[in-house]
Amino acid sequence: MTKSYTKAQIRKITSRFGLIPIKSSLVSSLYRKNAVIQVKTKKGTYALKPFSRTKMVRSNTIQQMEQAASMIRLLKKRKYSYMPAWLPTHSGKLWTIHQETPFYVSQWIKGRGLENAEDFEKLGWALATLHASSTGLHRIGSGKSPTFQQLRIWKNQDRLFQRKITQISRHDKEYGNWYNAHGKDCKRLAKRVWKDLQDTSIVKLLQKENRFPSLIHNDITIPNVIISDDGQLKIIDWDRVKVGSVYVDLAKALMNTTQFNPELVQSLLKGYQKRKPLSRTERKMVTALYKLPREAWHASLHPNRSRNREILNNWDQSWPLRLQIIHILQEWVHA
Repeated sequence: MTKSYTKAQIRKITSRFGLIPIKSSLVSSLYRKNAVIQVKTKKGTYALKPFSRTKMVRSNTIQQMEQAASMIRLLKKRKYSYMPAWLPTHSGKLWTIHQETPFYVSQWIKGRGLENAEDFEKLGWALATLHASSTGLHRIGSGKSPTFQQLRIWKNQDRLFQRKITQISRHDKEYGNWYNAHGKDCKRLAKRVWKDLQDTSIVKLLQKENRFPSLIHNDITIPNVIISDDGQLKIIDWDRVKVGSVYVDLAKALMNTTQFNPELVQSLLKGYQKRKPLSRTERKMVTALYKLPREAWHASLHPNRSRNREILNNWDQSWPLRLQIIHILQEWVHA
């Protein structure tokens, strides 16, 4: 059930951050209704956001909110300029609880979305600056690297896709047609990636990853990147910030923002490598991760949902574009 908020509730929560609302309005995101509350005050306009828990992580909502707030404090201390400023409460905390839900307040960024190559180069630089902020972070430990942990999750999703796809296609004629046209291509592509990731140089890279822990945003998508009215790039929605795999974060950003546009892919990578150069093995890693047909895995679990159906229906157009970008990335590996 989608939550809504009364003016009294909004006034009560924002007062803890020293704000008095003049006007407030609920704003929906791509995936969630009433995802954020725009609050206009005499001090300016702010985003009041109920914290969104990551279900893939075992920790509870409060623990995840505390972790995100600690990462934000660290980035603030290091003067990371590509995120909105978070407001503290009267007690100095960056969040508060209302009816068992954590809330935080940040600047409302007014501006436009990503439009051109220059914007994507800025995004690459901003993302690399985030990934370079490892100084002072504790080593993750002697366990598996963040990239390896993510790969284990994706391998399970691939297995589930291959196990269920035939069953689903028997009961859904439209989905069956999609599977006959593209299912085998997705299987072959994933199989090739799992083989690529067994390369000795990549295995050694993963073994060393825990020595250099880095912060990642973990949700770089088109709606989460704004070019402000004064021309500054800002990344919003930091609910999922954590210590993690920079290779996964970069590969997902390429997939989720560039819309298979070669110029935009190259611009993002150009900006990234200006700030944080990547070795050939690291480029090989990012390319392999980009290849994985993750959208097909997710969409096949619930093919009747409108957004998933849209993804599958657009596969005819997106598949050749995806292959084109993969070719460009493979050339990038050896550049």
